[in-house]
Amino acid sequence: MDRLWQRHGRDEGGQSLVEMALALPLLLLIILGIVQFGFVFSGQIALSSAAREGARLAAVGAADSLVQARVEEILSASPLFNDVQVSIEPAGARVPGGQVRVQVQAKAPLIMPLPVALVGDVFSLSATAVMRVEQT
Repeated sequence: MDRLWQRHGRDEGGQSLVEMALALPLLLLIILGIVQFGFVFSGQIALSSAAREGARLAAVGAADSLVQARVEEILSASPLFNDVQVSIEPAGARVPGGQVRVQVQAKAPLIMPLPVALVGDVFSLSATAVMRVEQT
């Protein structure tokens, strides 16, 4: 009986290696997915913050070019974005008491191989902020 138990204990040495070889790719895929989600979520937060900052500037009377430059300056600090586009409505002069809308769109590159095959190599993000135009 002791020989049978010793033989059984010796034969299990390769089993853990095979189990690890099967589980490791799945574990790495899950970890990379969590990291990718973190990048996209962080990018969305930065985009929302930049849109809010731009809307605030536009609401207190800043020119459209200044608003656009400020939004792009905020987003340039992050390496997560490509092709940033800023739209301001209404463009030009704004009526006090009316609304101003700043919409920011950008593309965030994906680092995980599986979503790249499914959705492409970039993820489109968008954020909009609306504020009431103040008296100047």
